[in-house]
Amino acid sequence: MADVAERAGAGVGTLYHHFPDKRALLLAMIDEWTDRELARGRVELDGIRANVSDLRPAIRGYLASRHRAMSEDGDLTLLLRALGEHDPEVRSRLERLDQFHAERVRDLITFGQAQGVVRREVDPIPAALLIRHAVRGAATEVLVHRLPEADPERVLDALTDMIHRYLAEEKKP
Repeated sequence: MADVAERAGAGVGTLYHHFPDKRALLLAMIDEWTDRELARGRVELDGIRANVSDLRPAIRGYLASRHRAMSEDGDLTLLLRALGEHDPEVRSRLERLDQFHAERVRDLITFGQAQGVVRREVDPIPAALLIRHAVRGAATEVLVHRLPEADPERVLDALTDMIHRYLAEEKKP
């Protein structure tokens, strides 16, 4: 706590006044980070929704936004997820962010169906789950494991193509 107080330019007593222990500080940090991610996600996904009539660029935009987020906070995300495996409080706070992303992807799919660019037979709930996990898996391989053959641009292109083929309404001749 002394190191945190020093880096924050505050006294240890002030830090303990607001956070009784390291765990309370960690949970507050998770809440603040989650709030920031939710705000960023709303802006990014609203922009994608505005352009969903052209599905491929909309998918690419979503994937690029997730890539940026993982590039910036990937190590923190993985650390928090590892902590969440053993700490129900951490896990429940992270589930808030996961739920948000699931709902937004589901909403984008539903909106795309209403616009006639996403196949009507696609069930938005499992599709959102599959897309989110494909994105998370690809991001982990590219950004965390840093596999030499996993060039980020090639992975984004391939993932865009895969999701587009899964979702896109076939154009009738």
